[in-house]
Amino acid sequence: MSKLVGRTLVSCAVCCAVLGGALATAANAACTYGVAEDAVKVEWTAFKFTEKTGVTGTFNTMTLAGPREAPSLTALAEGLSMKIDGTSIESNNPGRNATISQFFFQKFAPSPEITGKVESVDGDDSKGTLNIAITMNGTTRTVPFAYTISKDHAVTAKAAVDMMDFALQKPFDSIHQACEEQHTGEDGVSKTWTDLELTLSGTFRESCD
Repeated sequence: MSKLVGRTLVSCAVCCAVLGGALATAANAACTYGVAEDAVKVEWTAFKFTEKTGVTGTFNTMTLAGPREAPSLTALAEGLSMKIDGTSIESNNPGRNATISQFFFQKFAPSPEITGKVESVDGDDSKGTLNIAITMNGTTRTVPFAYTISKDHAVTAKAAVDMMDFALQKPFDSIHQACEEQHTGEDGVSKTWTDLELTLSGTFRESCD
């Protein structure tokens, strides 16, 4: 009986030692998170027709600035900013690209450049809100982007904005007039909506010692 008790105590001691070592290793593991410039994409959706049909596109010229590595995802995100050339719009239609560039983005003042800077992050490593200061047409607004992070390190953040929040009445009138015929639906009404949907997507890398 005493031998059985002894063996049991020894087994328990070994298990505790192994478990303790595993926990210590996990606690001491240091992870870093990184992102590459070409891993981030900005997508927009504008709307036409009374029934609100979406037209989606991206931008061909974007510059990402900020840390390339950080000890946490929130630290990585909070340091990021971007610059976008609005005239580099890409809607998979060359004619439409030229029209939007000329009659919308080139009407911006002082320039067609759009900038975004992550001001803060409310959330964790699975979901939350990115508060991004967007500047275009000389006006800055902080826009909340709801984000999710998948198990394969893919991040998607979405937000809705209104052109009028960025004093875009003149560019809006310009593009609406230029696209009046193309934005006329089956009801005979030419409709260009002022609201836009924005999506940020990308992937990050995780390295743990």
